[in-house]
Amino acid sequence: MLELFKKHYFHLARIGLILTMAVILYLALMPLDKAPLPEISDKIQHLAAFLVLAFLMDASLPEKPFNIWKTGYLLTYGLFIEILQLQTEHRFFSVEDLVADFAGICLYFLTIPIWKRLPLMGWRWSLASQSQ
Repeated sequence: MLELFKKHYFHLARIGLILTMAVILYLALMPLDKAPLPEISDKIQHLAAFLVLAFLMDASLPEKPFNIWKTGYLLTYGLFIEILQLQTEHRFFSVEDLVADFAGICLYFLTIPIWKRLPLMGWRWSLASQSQ
């Protein structure tokens, strides 16, 4: 079972990344009064979303370590969402949201040593070290 998981891990991560980005974009553009989880701070939602996106981005491209390029792509996506929100009547651009996005990415980076110790995930970091 683990070998099957390893064989399809990267494809699943890439599909997960694309689907997660699509869902986040949808949620980010919906009217605030219809958004789920209104009781949870908007900044916590951004932090959690970009923590997950950072994990999926890193898992999708395991041959490269988590670096400035992966971070830049994710922050560009966050900026893209903020610019799209300017085009709506019910959302607005927020630098604080971008800061929360960056905080989620940083939290992922800081927790990589923990991810590496997890039996189901740790093996995948050996791929990045082999390709360097």
